[in-house]
Amino acid sequence: MFDHQENPELKAARAVAFRFLGHSARSCAEIERRLERAGFELEVVTSLMAELQRDGYLNDDKFASDWIQDRADRKRYGKTRLTAELTQRGVDRDTISNVIGAVSDEDEIRRAMEIVISKSKDCLESQQTQEDAHKVTHRLAQLLLRRGFNWDIVKQVLALQAENRKELS
Repeated sequence: MFDHQENPELKAARAVAFRFLGHSARSCAEIERRLERAGFELEVVTSLMAELQRDGYLNDDKFASDWIQDRADRKRYGKTRLTAELTQRGVDRDTISNVIGAVSDEDEIRRAMEIVISKSKDCLESQQTQEDAHKVTHRLAQLLLRRGFNWDIVKQVLALQAENRKELS
């Protein structure tokens, strides 16, 4: 273990890590990759990572939970997209599973319905034929799939939307 005051490389690595953390929350893997890219030795990176986790600056459980909360609500992303984003950021599968498991199907359906409602108002008013309705439904399904909702959620939401459309007619 390095003494913090005596090792200038550890001090420099800490400065890089805090500067990187200052821009936004990061996963442990993101910080580790950043330090390695900056050319710090493995021993320094390992020591600093342990220090940052011990002192509470890095916590992948909290990072993943906050990420899910923010992206699910603000961007209205589904579980599939959120899982892919966390995987890309180096969060381990068990952590992702635990955090994604906390997102209920009801929340997924609510978010997907919000997207459908916001995107379909203009489209539904202008549609004239059954073929137009199918095109709109197909576009909405593709949008929801791109946003990371699984096919079961997409089917449920589109069925709800079709019911609402019939009731309004």
